[in-house]
Amino acid sequence: MPDPEPLNDELLRDPYEVLGVSRTATEQEIKTAYRKLALAHHPDKNQGETAESAAEKFKEIATAHSILGDPEKRRRYDAGGFGSLQKSDLEMEVDLSSLGTFSTAMAAMFSKLGVPIKTAVPPMVLEAAYTGNFEAAPLRFGEAISNRVEKAGCQYYTLDLTQRHIDQGFVIGAHSVAGSKFKLLMFEATEEGQWEMLLQEDSIKVRKNTQIAGLYFLQCETYHIGPRPSALDTADYPENMLFKRLESMQPREKPLQLRAGKLLLAVYGDNWFNRVRYTIEAVLPAPAAASKAADISGRAREGTSSAGALGVSIEKVTRVEGELLTRREALRGFEREYRQTQMAYLEAVERFGKMKDEVEGLLSERDEAYLELLAVPDTAGTAGTGPAAEDGGHLAAGSSAEADKPFSRRILEGIWGPRRQ
Repeated sequence: MPDPEPLNDELLRDPYEVLGVSRTATEQEIKTAYRKLALAHHPDKNQGETAESAAEKFKEIATAHSILGDPEKRRRYDAGGFGSLQKSDLEMEVDLSSLGTFSTAMAAMFSKLGVPIKTAVPPMVLEAAYTGNFEAAPLRFGEAISNRVEKAGCQYYTLDLTQRHIDQGFVIGAHSVAGSKFKLLMFEATEEGQWEMLLQEDSIKVRKNTQIAGLYFLQCETYHIGPRPSALDTADYPENMLFKRLESMQPREKPLQLRAGKLLLAVYGDNWFNRVRYTIEAVLPAPAAASKAADISGRAREGTSSAGALGVSIEKVTRVEGELLTRREALRGFEREYRQTQMAYLEAVERFGKMKDEVEGLLSERDEAYLELLAVPDTAGTAGTGPAAEDGGHLAAGSSAEADKPFSRRILEGIWGPRRQ
C-alpha cells in the first residue's frame, strides 16, 4: 500500500506563532485566540483590496487551529514538528458561510461523489455565543423539540443541569429524519460569563434519510466512529473498506468536569443548500429492561419523546462497542495475514504465468523437433484438399475426436500406434 503523503513544511509557519500563544497554552487559550483571529480575518469582513491577503491569513489561522485544536495532532507536532504530520492532517475545514453559490455547488458535488469535505463552525457563530448575542429556548429533560435552522445558521438552547443529573448520567441527542446534516454543539461558561464552544458532534447517517448526533455524559465510555472510507479512497484497495472501517473508532471527548447550572447547546445547520429539519432532546437513560430496540426504532422514526428513545440501552451500547474493539484488533491481525497471503498469491500467479510460457514454448519446440525428425514438409501458406489439409497440415486422423488430440500425441501414435486404454 502507498505511504501517506508527506508534508511539505517549507512554507508553513509555527502554529503557536500564527495564533500568538505559547507552547504551554491551554485548550481554552487556543480556542480564544483562534476565535478572535478568525473573526478579524474572515472573508466576509474583508472585502476589496484586502480580501486576498485576508483570505490567505484566514487559511493560515485555520490550519494552525487544525493542529493545535486537536490534542493528538498537537502532541505529534510538539514531539516532532511538521515532520511528524501528514498532509491529510492539515486539511482545512470549509466555512459554509464564506462560500459563494458556485463554490458551494462544487463542494456539494465532490461530497456527493464521496470526497470527504470537513465543515467548520463559522467564527461568527462562536462570536455570537461568546458575546451573548443570541436567543435561546429552554430545553427540558424528556421533552423533545422539533425545529428548523437555516444553512450555516444556529439555534440555541439552555438546559438546567442539577448534580443529580450529572451523577446519574444523561444524553443530549438530535436527529433528522429528513436526512439533513447538522452539528450538535455544547458551550461552557467562562469565569467572566462568556460562552466558549466545548464540544462538537457532527451528525452521521445511520440509515436512509436519518442523521443522528449525540453528546454522552455517562459513567461508561462511548466511542465515535467516523464515516466509512469513500469509494475514491479504496479504489486501488477495495478490501480497505473493511480493514480501515474501525480505525476511526476513538473514545468520545468529554469535559473534565461538569458543573450544575445552565448548559448552553446549539444545533448548527450543516446542509450545503437547504435549511435543516431536526429534533433535539435531553434524555436521562432508562434501565435496559425498559428500553427495547424495536420500540426505540419506531419512536425515533416518529420523532416522539421518551427516555431512551434516542438510542438503545447503555448496556447494549457498551456490549456492542466492546465487541467492535475486539473485532478491530482481530482485523489488524488478519490484515497482516491477508496482505502476506495476497502477496504470496500474486507471486504464485506470476510464477504460474512464467512456467506456463516456458512449458508452452518447450512443447512448441518439441513439435518442431518431431516435424524435423519425420521430415514433414512445411505446408504453411499452401492450399490443398483432403484430410491432411483439413487438419491444418498435420498428420490427418479420421475423426473429429482424433483431430482434437494434441499434435505430439498424434505423432507418437502414428509411430507406435494408439495408446492402450
